[in-house]
Amino acid sequence: MMEKPLWVVAGVVTDGERVLITQRHDTEEAKGLWEFPGGKVEAGETEPEALSRELKEELDVTVEVGEFLTETLHHYPTKSVLLRSYRCRCEAGEITLHCHQAMAWVTPSELAEYVFSDADKPLVSLLREQR
Repeated sequence: MMEKPLWVVAGVVTDGERVLITQRHDTEEAKGLWEFPGGKVEAGETEPEALSRELKEELDVTVEVGEFLTETLHHYPTKSVLLRSYRCRCEAGEITLHCHQAMAWVTPSELAEYVFSDADKPLVSLLREQR
């Protein structure tokens, strides 16, 4: 029997037409891949609360969590991930990378130039279609 999927949230942080993407460290499981920042939902948290906490921890910014965008269930060889993503807007703070090796502000059409983790690929497609 498959384990319960890991419940994670991702933020599509926007700045005008551009969105923020972050690159994982080469030492991590999905080394060097790009993703939308976020993380695990802890017990007792709502998804927006978890996303706000994770973006504060990872990027040192305060965000307003907006509309729900999409949900992806992806099965990796060692685990399954349920990824739910939301549009976000920075309200305060300057981005400081605490958990990633790089970041980029890109337009939806530029997303195709980056290699994303498998769980993030449906979100990339959605954003490219919405432009």
